[in-house]
Order: sequence, then C-alpha cells, then structure tokens
Amino acid sequence: MSEDNYNNDTKHFIMYQLKWIGIYMGIGLVLAVLLPFPVSFISAVAVFIVMNFYRRRKILRKYGDDSKGIKSMFGRLSSLASSEREQYHTPLKYYCMSCGKEHKEIACPGCGSKMKRVG
Repeated sequence: MSEDNYNNDTKHFIMYQLKWIGIYMGIGLVLAVLLPFPVSFISAVAVFIVMNFYRRRKILRKYGDDSKGIKSMFGRLSSLASSEREQYHTPLKYYCMSCGKEHKEIACPGCGSKMKRVG
C-alpha cells in the first residue's frame, strides 16, 4: 500500500467519523432545545441507538451480510448455540506415531505407544 493511498484512506475515515459526530451533535442539540430535559435526554439516546443500528446494518450489507431480523441487528452473540459452535469448531485429531491409528486416549489402543501427533 502506497503512502498516498494510506493517507487518502485515513483522511476518508476521519472525515466519515467527523461527519457522523456532527450529525449526532446536531440531533442532540436540536432535541435539547425543543424538548424539556428528561424527555430530550431519553429521546436523544433512543435516536442514537436507532441510528447506530441503521449504520451497522448499512455497513454489513455493504460487505455482503444481507440477513434480516433481530439477530443480524444485534450481531453475533458471544454465546453461540451448540449447533453453531460445532459448525465453527473442529476437534483435534490425534494419531499414534508408531502405528498411525487415530485415537484420543493417552496410550494408543492398538500398540500401547504414548507418542502421538496432531493431524
């Protein structure tokens, strides 16, 4: 990556972030002027949350995630269901170094050797 391209990407990222900070501050200021304190605070927080969900959804669509629904809105939860966890987790396979038999015991059930390799 060239230096000019790096600087342009950085400038673009900073300008994008500053644009959204300005939008958030503008909405917060308008709500603070138009509504009394407790209502303006609650409505500003609600608007910010909805806008963040919209932005996240837009970014995910840009990178190919077209899934709909609550789960896509909140993203992947850290505690995946066991069926999903198995999909991403492949258990290690151990092979005896003497006879080559696959096993998970301490000693090989075929030849009794304790030497094994991960394959």
